[in-house]
Amino acid sequence: MPSESEENYLRAIWKLAGDDDSNWIPTGLVAERVGVSPPSATSMVQQLCDRGWLDHKRYGGVRLTSEGRMLAVQTVRRHRILETYLSKILGVPWDRVDSEVERLEHSVSEDLICRMEEALGFPDRDPHGSPIPDRQGVLPTRQDLFLDLAPLATSLEIVRVEDALPEVLHWLGERGVRPGVVVTVESREPAGGPVLLKLPGQESAFAISGKLARSISVTRVG
Repeated sequence: MPSESEENYLRAIWKLAGDDDSNWIPTGLVAERVGVSPPSATSMVQQLCDRGWLDHKRYGGVRLTSEGRMLAVQTVRRHRILETYLSKILGVPWDRVDSEVERLEHSVSEDLICRMEEALGFPDRDPHGSPIPDRQGVLPTRQDLFLDLAPLATSLEIVRVEDALPEVLHWLGERGVRPGVVVTVESREPAGGPVLLKLPGQESAFAISGKLARSISVTRVG
């Protein structure tokens, strides 16, 4: 079984790869994602390669092997089910739940995770809208749009807020922006500029940065 540190690396590489497991991820990007120095990341990458969980290409980066992907998905599944349980059952705010799970996830058994999943009614999304893999490691699919590319003056349901910092989640939550909420894009500045959002029942719109809009996924309503 992977150690706590190894699990963190596997999950980080899986998330960086996105929808394509064949993507080679630069080691420097892995270091940045995990929050360590490049030499530390290089050392861990070699360790993960030795265990058969990563492939490494000189000057080309790393990618997960099939076994490494399986372990990464198990880690993601555990993390997101714990987040959902803490949020829905214990009422932990969505801007704090990630840090709470970080303290718990490496000591929770798979049996307990399955019991939590069943108690929750087998959810397919966590509190931030990220998909939860099932017990076979399959992720639910849905055709979403990034908010910075969404059409203007159209009802859009927020389905995911990805990898936002706790203070950003808190700021969004205060303004009512979270998964399940319907918004409209009033205007959008070119070249990745600010996006003006309006929620039903609110008299005035407010702006978010283009970068933040790219981390929010939406789907058309109706």
